[in-house]
Parts: sequence; structure tokens; C-alpha cells
Amino acid sequence: MLEGVKKYGIIIIMAILFATFCFSIADIIYERPDYNKFCPTVEKPVPQFVAKEQTCKTIPEPTEQEINECAAQRGFIDYKYDTNGCPVSYKCNTCSASMEDAMKRYNLNVFIIVSIMGVIAIIAGMYAKAKVEVVEWVYSGILIGGIAAVFIATMMYFGDMSRYAKPFVLLIEMGLIVWVAVRTTKNIVSKKK
Repeated sequence: MLEGVKKYGIIIIMAILFATFCFSIADIIYERPDYNKFCPTVEKPVPQFVAKEQTCKTIPEPTEQEINECAAQRGFIDYKYDTNGCPVSYKCNTCSASMEDAMKRYNLNVFIIVSIMGVIAIIAGMYAKAKVEVVEWVYSGILIGGIAAVFIATMMYFGDMSRYAKPFVLLIEMGLIVWVAVRTTKNIVSKKK
């Protein structure tokens, strides 16, 4: 029983570590976008309470055309206020849209990098042979870690993936799993003979 616990413990830990390793390598190759680089936090003056008798200088409101153009850029009207809490100007703020675009590129690149590493790990785990049983367990962990890494990377990018690409990517991944299952079953049957 203890032998089984050791075996599956090594396989599971190796799978988790390898999947984490794939994502850390992807992060070294392609850095995650930082929200503060796209939408810097600017120290805004704390607005004071505007007394009823105090009136703010009227600024022109954004026109419907400006609002529509800003919405078309996936932005919002962002007002700038003075220390009295009165609006002094406005602009179309599109920093969130820029950050979202950068995250889509990041997720695509992570998907590609991790998928390549995962497929290499799967192939290596399938064909690597060892004379020591513990090393076989490590190879099994790398194989499972490769599968997990590809699965996690796909889920990260799935929402941004083209609707036409989704079925093909999933079909390829299902084919990969079927290949692993068939190959593993053949290996087990051949070892029993």
C-alpha cells in the first residue's frame, strides 16, 4: 500500500510542478501586462463638499457624438475635478480597453508557448523509457503535467479564441488524449505478456 502512495504521490506532484514550470517559462518569455501601465493611478485631489450656495463653473457636457465615439473605442467619459469637487474637464478614457487587448495577446502567447511545451512533454513522457521504476513515475508525472498544462492554457485563452478555432483546438486536444490512452493501453498490455 505504501508503495502505491509513493508512486501516485510522485506522479501527482511531478504533474503539478511540471504544469507550473510551463507557465513560469511562458511568463519569462512573455510578461503579463500590468494594469498600472495602461491605467496609471493618478493621485486625485480629494473633492471638498460643494455647498449649496457655491456653484461650479459650467463646463460643456460631452455631446452625443463624443459619447458615441468614446463608446465605439470601448471607453467611457472620465471627468477631471478640482479640489472643490467641481468638474473642470473630461476626456474619453480607453485604458481598460487597451489593457483588455493586451491581455488577449498575452493569453494567446501563453496558450502557444505552454501548448508547445505540453505537447513536447506528452510525447517525451510517452516514448521515454527507464530501467528504474521511480524514473517511470517521473515520466508519467511529466506526461500528466503536459496534459494539464495544455488544458489550463486552453481554458485561459478559450474565451478570446475565434468561434471557428474552438472546435478544431478541442478536437486536436481530444485526439491527443485518445492517442495517449491507446498508446498507454498498448504499453500496459505488452508489459503483461
